[in-house]
Amino acid sequence: MSTRAELLDLQRLLLPPALPAIGCTEAAAHYRAHNHEFDLGGDWYDLVDRPDDQVVAIVGDVVGHGVSQIGVMGQLRAASNALARTLPQPADILGSLDAFASGVPGAAYASVAALMLDGTTTGRIASAGHPPLLHVTAHGEVSLVEAGRGPLLCVDGARPDATFTYGIDDLLIMYTDGLVERRGRSTDDIAVAVGRFAATRLDEPCEAIAAEIVDRFGHDGGDDIVVLVLRPRNHRSPEYLLHPQAVPSIRFD
Repeated sequence: MSTRAELLDLQRLLLPPALPAIGCTEAAAHYRAHNHEFDLGGDWYDLVDRPDDQVVAIVGDVVGHGVSQIGVMGQLRAASNALARTLPQPADILGSLDAFASGVPGAAYASVAALMLDGTTTGRIASAGHPPLLHVTAHGEVSLVEAGRGPLLCVDGARPDATFTYGIDDLLIMYTDGLVERRGRSTDDIAVAVGRFAATRLDEPCEAIAAEIVDRFGHDGGDDIVVLVLRPRNHRSPEYLLHPQAVPSIRFD
């Protein structure tokens, strides 16, 4: 087995093997490793279905590439998963994760966003230097949720909670910067283009939308990419359960 194949297997082990079945939100993630032979990155995602009926989605990105960064990613992902299960607000999750990251070599300047949904049409979000959440309405309108943004991990500054409204069957798209960073182009412009692309596929399941976004916008292979697509389906109901998601794929071309 090649070193690259071993690193890919390590990434697979450190990322969720499947997303949980959640009563009110359809969700799917897609991860693509970039094309450099051994410089795999530390992007991660997670979805936590809490016992208090809240759903927490997390996407993060460790600075740099290589074995060390994959290890740091695993520590941050495990810590954020544990914090998301008990802390009441996204800002609390990021505040505690920031304190944890200060003791992890290589974790400084990682970006992360935490999104909390509770089965209503009001979401809460906080971000540590992460690209903004992309909101695509069920009618095809596209916007970036800029509120709730603060500095990267291990950088002084507030990371406040912010609320925003969404509708049933809207798409909420979280992603890492490998999806939108291109030399000479605005990341916000590319993110809006991603949203417009997703708006043409509103009748497709989240799993297909996530994969098609990565295929369409991740073709240059310059960095690892995570895309996490969520679609609130209804107010949480014990009668409505989604099937567990398929195992996410880690791809390189």
